Amino acid sequence: MRNIFSLLVRYHAFILFILLEVSSVVLIVNNKSYHRAAFINSSSVISAKVFTVYNNFIEYLYLSKENKRLADENALLRNQLRNSFYDASFQQIAVNDSVYKQMYKYIPAKVVNITINKLNNYITIDKGKKQGVDIKNGVIGPNGIVGIIKDVSENYATVIPVLHNDFKVSARVGTGGNLGSLSWDGGSPEIAQLDGIPKQIKIAKGEKIYTGSETKKFPENILIGTIDSFTPNTNDNFYDIEIKLSTNFRSISYVYVVTNLMKNELDSLEQNSQHDH
Repeated sequence: MRNIFSLLVRYHAFILFILLEVSSVVLIVNNKSYHRAAFINSSSVISAKVFTVYNNFIEYLYLSKENKRLADENALLRNQLRNSFYDASFQQIAVNDSVYKQMYKYIPAKVVNITINKLNNYITIDKGKKQGVDIKNGVIGPNGIVGIIKDVSENYATVIPVLHNDFKVSARVGTGGNLGSLSWDGGSPEIAQLDGIPKQIKIAKGEKIYTGSETKKFPENILIGTIDSFTPNTNDNFYDIEIKLSTNFRSISYVYVVTNLMKNELDSLEQNSQHDH
């Protein structure tokens, strides 16, 4: 108590000044309509800014949950796309949906690690055996193909992305054009190379490149990218084509693991055919 009294005595002039200032402000605000309105407006502006910052912070906290919800929803929608099914009918007539059987299913996954500046890059995702992921499953993103599953643990998997020296996939110019082979030369993470397109075929910059029906890892007509540039190769009868990838590997955060439900049957049939020869 003595310390408080000593403090008041020592700073009594300053304390009195503060009290008088506060009293003056209160009197001005209460008795002058202009000052009262200005004070209220200033308070409203400050409050609005505070609430805006608060709301932005709360939205940021829930952004991850919202992204996951959207990824789950997109996977559900992809499972219902027509190119996820195959036609089980044997007549060449119009058929209803009961004839179509699902050939592909999609498992949403979050990217937990990724590299893009190496010759052999990799991606780690948060889904594994427990969630139905298997080696050699295709992986796509919201904007196109991403890669192929290499290794799988119980709850995680690693992906060989397009940006990998060992990655190759069949690719078509347009949805029904010529078939080539897509690979990556270790350069820009935005550009891949397409080989095997004959010089006599007419192609154009900006033309879209899709997966063909020949690959078992991806559904047909999944976007890969667009033709960025091309020149005739002087050593053979094919173009040298550079493809601007549709997937931005610098910012990708969610992907979809593609499971071909007919893969085992196809593999078994092809292996038997090889043994017969």
